[in-house]
Amino acid sequence: MNVNLTQKEKQMLEDQKTHEQTCIQKYNKYANETSCQQLKGIFQNNGKIEQEHLNTINQLLSGQVPQMNQQGGGQQQGQQGGQQQGQQQQSMQQQRHQFWENQQNQQQMSSSTKSNSQNYNQQDKDLCTDMLMTEKFVSGAYDTAIFEFKDPQVRSVLNHIQKEEQQHGEAIYKYMESKGMYQAK
Repeated sequence: MNVNLTQKEKQMLEDQKTHEQTCIQKYNKYANETSCQQLKGIFQNNGKIEQEHLNTINQLLSGQVPQMNQQGGGQQQGQQGGQQQGQQQQSMQQQRHQFWENQQNQQQMSSSTKSNSQNYNQQDKDLCTDMLMTEKFVSGAYDTAIFEFKDPQVRSVLNHIQKEEQQHGEAIYKYMESKGMYQAK
C-alpha cells in the first residue's frame, strides 16, 4: 500500500529514523563492551529488531506501508518480498519468541539463585541504565508520532514498533532487576 505523507509526518519519521540509528549504534557498541553473555544476547537481539524498525521507517519514508503481522511481531513486505520474505519473517518471529523465553528462564533462575545484593558489574549497570533511558525516550517519541499521523495503517505500524520498544525496555529492566541493579519499590 502506498501513502502520501505530509511534511510534518515526513519530519517525524526522519526523527524516528535518527532515533533508530542511535539505538542500533548503542546496542552494537554495548554488546561488544559487556562481558555478560546474557546481556550481550539482549543487546544483540534488540539491535537486530531496531534494524528492522529502521528498515520499516525507511519504507514509510518512501511512501510504502508494510503489512504488519498481527500475530506477535515481524513485518511482512506484501507483494515486494514474496513467499521467501514471509518465510524469513516467520523464522525471525520464532527466533524472537525463543529468545524472549530463554531470557525469562535465565532471569527467573538468576533471581531464585541469587539475592538482590550488588553482585554485578558497574559498567554493565551503566550500559543498561543508558539503554533503558534511551528506550523510554524512543517509546515516548513513537507515542507522540502515533497521534500525529492521519493514516490508520501508518499509526498501526508505528504502534507495532512502539510495542517492541517497550519489550526492549522490559527485557533490560528484568535483567537489571535479576542482577540487583534496579529495584522497583
